[in-house]
Amino acid sequence: MSAKEVFLIPGGRSSKIKQTTGDFRTALAACGKSNPKVAYVGTASSDNKAFFHAMRIPVMKAGAEAVTLVPIAGKNPDIEQARSILSDADVVFLSGGEVEDGIVWLEKYGLDSFLTDMYHEGKLFIGTSAGAIMMGQHWVHWDIEGDDSTSRLFPCLNLVPFVFDTHAEKEDWVELKCALRLLGPGAKGYGLSSGGFFSADENGRFTGFRNDVALFLNNDGKIERITADE
Repeated sequence: MSAKEVFLIPGGRSSKIKQTTGDFRTALAACGKSNPKVAYVGTASSDNKAFFHAMRIPVMKAGAEAVTLVPIAGKNPDIEQARSILSDADVVFLSGGEVEDGIVWLEKYGLDSFLTDMYHEGKLFIGTSAGAIMMGQHWVHWDIEGDDSTSRLFPCLNLVPFVFDTHAEKEDWVELKCALRLLGPGAKGYGLSSGGFFSADENGRFTGFRNDVALFLNNDGKIERITADE
């Protein structure tokens, strides 16, 4: 089975529950089942239960049969149970939170490669905020927050050949620009604006359903905003 497109929901303060539910409905429909089972990966928020229950509501309203938290973050998680939930699900949902936390927990138990394999086997993935960034190629670690001289790249899940940032338009996408400097000349990155809804696939196709995307290019060390056809 060929890989499906991933769906990216940036979140942000301008997001509305009715709109978010509609986006989830569109994304869930892509798996081809009327009431799909959703595995919720909350590593970016350290499996925060309150966050899980809040996000579960729009996913259930969008038509999911069940939304199950995959136990990964924390002391002595049952990784066999986690793998079973992920394998049994029709859709994998990656939550918001902190991108690096999300990746570190997955790497710790070998679930990063497990998720990547499932994507390439045809499993549908949806990510919000940090979860959307995690589906791309790279993100940035800062030893000192806000000090780009202490920054370095770390790999994400690399489901699709893009670098993303989400709902950072008010900060003029400074973290995305840092990532592009580290990636070097020719690197491109997509800023997914608040309230937007997007999809991408492993073949490099990117689609915006609502709201503009901020697309940037590292042009010989200078980060420039460009149009999609450049």
